[in-house]
Amino acid sequence: MLDRKSFTERQIDEKGLDEKVVDSPTSESDHGIVKDWDGEESAVTRKIDLILLPTLALAFFCLQMDRGNISAVLTSTITDDLGINTNQINIGTQLLSAGIVLSEIPSNIIMQRIGPRVWLSGQLFAWGLVATFQAFIKSYPAYLVTRILLGFCEGGFIPGALYYLSTWYKKEETSLRTSLFFYGQMFASATSSLISAGLLRLSGRHGMEGWRWIFLVEGLLTLFIGIFFTLLVPPKVGDGRPLISLGRWSYFTERESHIIRNRVLLDDPRKAQGHIQIRWSDIAKTLKQPRIMQHVFITLVSMSGFQGLTQYTPSMIKSLGFDAIKANALTSVPVYCSIVWLTILSLACDWTGHRGPFVLLAITWNVISYVCLKTAPYTLGKWHRYGVIAVANVSYCSMHILNVGWLSVYCRTPQERSVAMALVVMAANCAGISGSQIFRTSDAPKYTHGLTAICALAGASWGLAAILCAQYYIRRRKSRGDAAEDGVLQTVHSN
Repeated sequence: MLDRKSFTERQIDEKGLDEKVVDSPTSESDHGIVKDWDGEESAVTRKIDLILLPTLALAFFCLQMDRGNISAVLTSTITDDLGINTNQINIGTQLLSAGIVLSEIPSNIIMQRIGPRVWLSGQLFAWGLVATFQAFIKSYPAYLVTRILLGFCEGGFIPGALYYLSTWYKKEETSLRTSLFFYGQMFASATSSLISAGLLRLSGRHGMEGWRWIFLVEGLLTLFIGIFFTLLVPPKVGDGRPLISLGRWSYFTERESHIIRNRVLLDDPRKAQGHIQIRWSDIAKTLKQPRIMQHVFITLVSMSGFQGLTQYTPSMIKSLGFDAIKANALTSVPVYCSIVWLTILSLACDWTGHRGPFVLLAITWNVISYVCLKTAPYTLGKWHRYGVIAVANVSYCSMHILNVGWLSVYCRTPQERSVAMALVVMAANCAGISGSQIFRTSDAPKYTHGLTAICALAGASWGLAAILCAQYYIRRRKSRGDAAEDGVLQTVHSN
């Protein structure tokens, strides 16, 4: 995207809410770098996109597939086979989210010490093994153990990958790339429903129920993709030598590596630190910042409603009279639509340089569609009611994805960015703990109380986002006023 703002405006919009505004243009000589790549940068950026984004998004695809396939499994016979009910399944979901939350920050500390390629690849193999062995559980305790182990293995992957991604791009490029990374999650939610619909047809083959086939095949798929990821992901910004090259070749020429490293250093000189050390003081300092915690609470509240709805969407569709296979296939439709919705919002964020209003717009969609779903008569035809369910799922988790990009822009140091990303992803997983208890067995099939709860949560998150938008707007105007006043004083003194 074209940088249509002056340096001063970017300092105010992206950093200057609590820092002194710099009103002089940036100078390449300040960093010992001469910018000599004006006609080459866009081509290099596209090349980074083609190499980095598909690789990371594919790994995210696996993560979402392995933790989200429980919604498809619920339409099979797992409750009968293990002698449990959906409330007990919800406890497993809570344990998975708890495992992710507990391992989120420790995982990022380890990643900063040993490097993204080694740690993220190891995580892929670890959760792939756990996901695969879920196919062989015989009891409820075994189910609970595999769910919390899956959470421990997956914890930290999303903020770690986001931090790694941010080291390759300038700030004004981050919103769209963050959204493209999250496409892996969204594509998994849509496509895994279709895969699960096909795997359910194998029920009874080789003495295995349909849900066991889902766990087995999707877990093995993760292990295969883990090999692909490990061999092809670049080790660090500007270093295009993947493991498969054995150091003999690189994705990038020396000239391209020069441009990749120096363009991000001109945008943010603090990225020169490379691997960083995160201390407990960095975590404490980040936790004490009200604006970061406001972002965290926006995700926590908005995602609680989303997590509850999305886990039970296939079951709600099945209750309309569709069989399990068709219910899972129909679940994928609104998620594919959400990819288009998120693309439009992300492009608007990068084009306008503002992110808060589009977070608010995404939550507004949730408020309206959830209320429509709650108030729609249960006597409507099944296709009419399915349409209402689909519309309620179109926004998907776009508010969370945009909120991540919004927060990332305002982080001042690499340590703060790494910790803040971990906190907001922890919030999303804490939402999984609370959200998994919204739809209860006793509330089926109408889920009146559950739908009321997600409407309330959407309304509360709208209020939180509106307050934060207003705060940023007021502080931005104040910072611009202070900058203008400083400019007048400098002019007077120079005369």
